[in-house]
Amino acid sequence: MITRRFIVVITLIAGLSITGCKHNRTDETAVPVQSSPRLDTVSNVQYAEEAELYESADRVIWQKPELVIQQLGEVEGKVIADLGAGTGYFSRRLAYRGATVIAIDIDPRAVQWMEEQKARFPTELQDRLLIRQATPDDPNLGHDEVDMVLMVNTYSYIDARIPYFTRLKSSLRPGGIILIIDFKKEDTPFGPPMSERVDVAEVERELRTAGYRILKVDEELLNYQYVIKVKRED
Repeated sequence: MITRRFIVVITLIAGLSITGCKHNRTDETAVPVQSSPRLDTVSNVQYAEEAELYESADRVIWQKPELVIQQLGEVEGKVIADLGAGTGYFSRRLAYRGATVIAIDIDPRAVQWMEEQKARFPTELQDRLLIRQATPDDPNLGHDEVDMVLMVNTYSYIDARIPYFTRLKSSLRPGGIILIIDFKKEDTPFGPPMSERVDVAEVERELRTAGYRILKVDEELLNYQYVIKVKRED
């Protein structure tokens, strides 16, 4: 779910000078961001520009995508929903690791952008990457369709979260997990306004109410975000 507030975050990050951080390794999951010839409307051209910021190399430094993916456990052969996929930043990384990924976003521009980028991916990756548009109150997932759900920088933008996550349980297979990454409700060098953040304790309470068992809460793994891993109660 790529939003204006997150573009502001990325813009600020791009301007940060981070001493001592060097990237000499080629990331095999880094698919070049390309402007699409079909992006011919003003809004879609603007989205392509936003996507370049969303895919900024600086994001690797603070988002630590490889470390985030490790929190899911073994992903090869699993079906994973990436809710609020945006540009597919995590979706393609998961697909490269052998997961079947359903990249879901409510923004039709994001869905179009991901579809156009997908066409440039290797065939084996295309086969493992499904792209869907959802609505704010419906993730557009079938019954028992996924083993895992990943939600990065999206939780606080869901309305009526307890009903949403209660319904989401039916899409998780028995023992299915959800991994949530979002900004801590404290001062950070960048991130959404404090009013748009949800405290980690509130997230725990809401998920328990929705019928999940808390497996892990980690506020130290990432500098600016917390990690919450929950399991569907069978």
